[in-house]
Amino acid sequence: MVAPSFRRGERVVIGYFVYTALLTLVHPQPVSHKIAAALAPSLLLGAVWAAQRSGARWTEIARDWAPPALILAGYLQLEWFRAAPDVALQSRFEGWDRALLGELGLRRAVEAGGWPVHWLLELSYTLLYAIPAFCIASLYLARRRDRVDTFLSTFALGTFAAYALLPHFPTLPPREAFPGAELPSGSNVWRGVNLWLLGKFDISTSVFPSGHVAVAFSSAFGLFRALPENRRLFAGVLASAGVVYIATVYGRYHYAADGAASILISLAAWAVTEALDRYA
Repeated sequence: MVAPSFRRGERVVIGYFVYTALLTLVHPQPVSHKIAAALAPSLLLGAVWAAQRSGARWTEIARDWAPPALILAGYLQLEWFRAAPDVALQSRFEGWDRALLGELGLRRAVEAGGWPVHWLLELSYTLLYAIPAFCIASLYLARRRDRVDTFLSTFALGTFAAYALLPHFPTLPPREAFPGAELPSGSNVWRGVNLWLLGKFDISTSVFPSGHVAVAFSSAFGLFRALPENRRLFAGVLASAGVVYIATVYGRYHYAADGAASILISLAAWAVTEALDRYA
């Protein structure tokens, strides 16, 4: 039997689920959670092995889409590790946000654009998880499917590294920790959608670092690594990531510190994967 050969992005995903399985050993968990966490990396290993044995083209394409498809599962699993929020950390972050939104003028700058800017910010937050799919589709359209794992390695490392830190910095989102403070001046349909989705599907473990910002910037940096010849496309995705970051702060979904940490994590993932490619 030939041992499976893993893509770098797959190794990152499997490593993340091994990590969460180990977390269940140090956090009080029901037996069902421990079993599910232990099975997750085993199932991923089995799926890769089966795809390799099959050799069918559709299984190879399925492997391209597996890492982004597992984002939600990896995120929701972190709800198991929720703890009492760090009030002192939240207060420090909130102080920085009040300075950014008020004294430094972020709120005035956003609100000067009126409803179109509000609409754009909330829509960008709604459509955040379409960015990785757009990047993979762009590689297909450029006939560079051979570079998909180059994208995925950076994307997965940045995203799942941010997720891995969430249980260690328990914090509530600013709109919940400081209700009524620094809220946007108005609302629209997309804000309603975002608040509904967060109410139904968000976790209460932490908001630091920001998963949304990690997904957006890791996608942009991964795309640049995979398709460096198309700088306009990279600039567009990077600009979209920047809009997502502003949306998280202005909409009070995250503290500015959450997104700043995720940008640094995404940059580190870019540097690490570049180094691995260079010295492989």
